Amino acid sequence: MSSLWPPARASLDDALTLPCETLGKLEAAQSVDIAAVIAQLEKAGESGRDLRALVSSELPEASWQNREELDALLEKIQERIEARNLERLRGRLLALAGELERGSIVHRRAVRVEQLNQLRDQAVNELRSQTGLEGAPQTLPGPEADEWIKWACGLKDPEDADTFKALRNGFAHLDDFIARLEPNMWTAKKETPA
Repeated sequence: MSSLWPPARASLDDALTLPCETLGKLEAAQSVDIAAVIAQLEKAGESGRDLRALVSSELPEASWQNREELDALLEKIQERIEARNLERLRGRLLALAGELERGSIVHRRAVRVEQLNQLRDQAVNELRSQTGLEGAPQTLPGPEADEWIKWACGLKDPEDADTFKALRNGFAHLDDFIARLEPNMWTAKKETPA
């Protein structure tokens, strides 16, 4: 809905422009194109219905009597949408942290396993600390957590330079871990239901 209601409100405002201008012309006893005004009013009615439907989808019990009350509801809806988006961003980070904690590293040299485990721990701590920050955490590029490591290990330079940059800038420890991890060294473990 976040991407739908601002255009719906703008569409209503735009559709009301001509009828408002027409009222001024009518007050001045100037001629007006009645058919155009009726078409604009129909468009405004449709935009109003669309906006009501969007508000009702987010706040089914909402009611309002004027534009100020509608604007207050839209602000409340925007806050709710932003809170959900924030939780979604944090949830992605926590899901990947959990995926990293559950998986294991396999290598013939114990020293290499230990190094990668340390890097993994740093990456997990980094992901978890991002979720506790005030405001929105960095956006984690890529797919969902269960596919993320395979995806990240498959990134190639120069085609994925922007993704590498986003990882380095937002998740330096995670980037460091992935840069040293070879796909055949990672064994994912599925989360066991409680």
